[in-house]
Amino acid sequence: MFEAHEGTLQLKHKYQETYKWLEKLGPSELMTKRGTDFIAKAEITQKGPHTGEKVIRFMQDNKEYARAYECCWGRYYNCNRTRIGMYCVALDAAIV
Repeated sequence: MFEAHEGTLQLKHKYQETYKWLEKLGPSELMTKRGTDFIAKAEITQKGPHTGEKVIRFMQDNKEYARAYECCWGRYYNCNRTRIGMYCVALDAAIV
């Protein structure tokens, strides 16, 4: 089984910079390197252990597939052991 925050990624942008870019731009349609379409959204967590924290949500077909908190940024797996690396890499590359 994978551990929370397992694996590291080489990203150019810090979490706060990425969050602000998404917040300003709004929900963004992106694509992973393997061609999977997804939407990234900047929001504030409403419940759970991260209540009130900034979160980047990764959506496919109007469903949340994963989320990244600041502590998860730059990792392949998030707090919930969900793969987020491919989404983070695509989002990081989209920032101009």
